[in-house]
Amino acid sequence: MNQQTISLDSAFSRPIVQAMWVALAAFLLVLASQLALPAFARSLVWPANAVLVGLLLRRGGPLRILSWGLLGAGLFLAHLSLGVALSWAVIDSLADLAGIRLAWWILARFWPLDNLRAPRAVVRMLLAGLAASAVTVVFGRFAHAEADFAAVPLETIISGVLGQWLGYGIFLLPVLLLPGGTLPGLDRRLRDRISLRHLGDWSAWIPGLLLAISLLSCFLLGGPGALLLPFAALLYGAYACQQRTAAWLGLLSALCILFGFDAGWARVPDNLLLLSAWGRVSLQMGILLLVAVPLLVSSALAARSDLITSLNRALDHDDLTQALSRPAFMRGAQEYLQRIPPAPYGNGLMMLDIDHFKQLNDRHGHAAGDNVLCEFTRIIREAIRPEDLFGRLGGEEFGLVLPNCSLVETAEVAERLRVCVGQIQLYHDSDEPLRITVSIGVVHHRQGQSADLDQLLLQADQALYRAKRQGRNRYCVHGAEAASTSGDPSQLRQSA
Repeated sequence: MNQQTISLDSAFSRPIVQAMWVALAAFLLVLASQLALPAFARSLVWPANAVLVGLLLRRGGPLRILSWGLLGAGLFLAHLSLGVALSWAVIDSLADLAGIRLAWWILARFWPLDNLRAPRAVVRMLLAGLAASAVTVVFGRFAHAEADFAAVPLETIISGVLGQWLGYGIFLLPVLLLPGGTLPGLDRRLRDRISLRHLGDWSAWIPGLLLAISLLSCFLLGGPGALLLPFAALLYGAYACQQRTAAWLGLLSALCILFGFDAGWARVPDNLLLLSAWGRVSLQMGILLLVAVPLLVSSALAARSDLITSLNRALDHDDLTQALSRPAFMRGAQEYLQRIPPAPYGNGLMMLDIDHFKQLNDRHGHAAGDNVLCEFTRIIREAIRPEDLFGRLGGEEFGLVLPNCSLVETAEVAERLRVCVGQIQLYHDSDEPLRITVSIGVVHHRQGQSADLDQLLLQADQALYRAKRQGRNRYCVHGAEAASTSGDPSQLRQSA
């Protein structure tokens, strides 16, 4: 009899492992929320459900029934381990699970997370958190058979809903904006990433210092207007910082207020912590508005920044090839040429022209020509450095600036680009691939030479036409003998 073995391959084991991680996260978050928060803070905010929703959204993709089942089991075990009665633990875990499921379902429908950089996304998050909070509290109250729902004071129910909602308002967005993960669109926004070199800039610490001073004033002065004191600092942080930083500043300020009042740092009457239900509602609403308004301002500024960036990119880049437009290339090249590195380096400049492009358009159509231009641009951009400047000057003619590059290195780059372009194969209405070649004119500018950009482009253009006259599919260097078809930068090295 053949012995069969069960292979725990990724298709079988991965859902189980993911579901177990979800259950473990639920268990630990409930315990942490219960044990880390003081009694006063727990009566005002409950963060576990909001953090769980954020983690589930960051995970991406649909969740299996197994994941939801184990998540509910993790919630149940956490409530049970805290000494809650069995029936209450079942009801509380089911209520939490219903709210988490609703918030996840609402927000997962509006993915990707690029929308977080728009005010409507923050409003959607707040509304989803409100709906989930209401479901959790009302379901929990109705589920207890021994409890008379009608006898529960209205202000107690509202305070319970606001406690859940405040958790979503101050915890969900910071969790979603954490670096890393699988958030679509966020990893291409490099300006939002934390850079250690910015920590030495004293201006980067101003929002945090202002917030610390305002929170200290809030505790020292106390009184009815205490919660408004950090508001101005949070608004300034929303204006001066990126969205991620503003969200974390709001989270830290809310936690400082909750822990500060609980520790008795504020100059308030002795019975402040013995707030009535309506007093807790007032404090919860104040903290929620304190955090939500700067978040809306920050998201509006982020959306405005994205719009300006997209408009600038549309102006500075060619629509078809996404290479720099001619004005943007000329502007960038002029800036590069003003910063000439010392010898033997300098700045290399090339003009590239696709050979016989007009005949290709006439024979195969403009659609094929557009495909050739796009593929040519892609190949060139992959073969050059990030700091190199590449733009479309018009038609099939392109420009390339190589900063901090010697003459020999510039010639070697030109030969490498020629070879890469010669390997392009495109298929269009035929089994035979379209092949293209490129002619390149090279000029080098170093210290001690007086030449403006127009003169350098003219010299590169002259070298380009010399390459075309000598048979195309080659590069020529201005002021030097033309290289052969295969290229020989060593000749330039010897002459240099």
